[in-house]
Amino acid sequence: MLNEQQSGSDEITSILRDMREEYWRGVTETEESRGEALECVTFVIGGESYAFETAMAAEVIRIPKLVRLPKVPEVIRGVFNLRGDITAAVDIRRLLGLSASELTPAARIIVVKAKKFMTGLVVEGVKGVEPLPVDCFEPAPRSLGGQREFIRGQFALESGMVMLLDIEKILESPEIIINMAE
Repeated sequence: MLNEQQSGSDEITSILRDMREEYWRGVTETEESRGEALECVTFVIGGESYAFETAMAAEVIRIPKLVRLPKVPEVIRGVFNLRGDITAAVDIRRLLGLSASELTPAARIIVVKAKKFMTGLVVEGVKGVEPLPVDCFEPAPRSLGGQREFIRGQFALESGMVMLLDIEKILESPEIIINMAE
């Protein structure tokens, strides 16, 4: 009987060892096949796909009631209450050389963490969070003109082009900063 218990214990140990080896083999294969990727929030503005790193994103919310403020730049669509904090809703289409349009039910606000403040970017829709392969990254095309300063580059994916925004430059743009001294 002792011999049977030892044999059963050896069999369980062998099975667990095989499962562990198979698990780690699968993890290694997955990491090798993935390559290096940049985890980004992807979204739509003006019918085009854009993205920025998830480290800058705090959350995605439905468009709340926006209160328009007098004497602020047009890119500030309004302000809203985000759990007790008054937060600006910024429509960056103008900065990107796109025309403004009406908000649809699919529109969202991506709350972004800047160095000194939080703000919300108004977008037509959020696709999700996805790893964008670094080997598909290309510099921003010269044809972008003035909006090129806000775009770090683009990802040429099978599903189409995704423009990678320089979100820090956008948030430092004079059009977005409201001077509280006025």
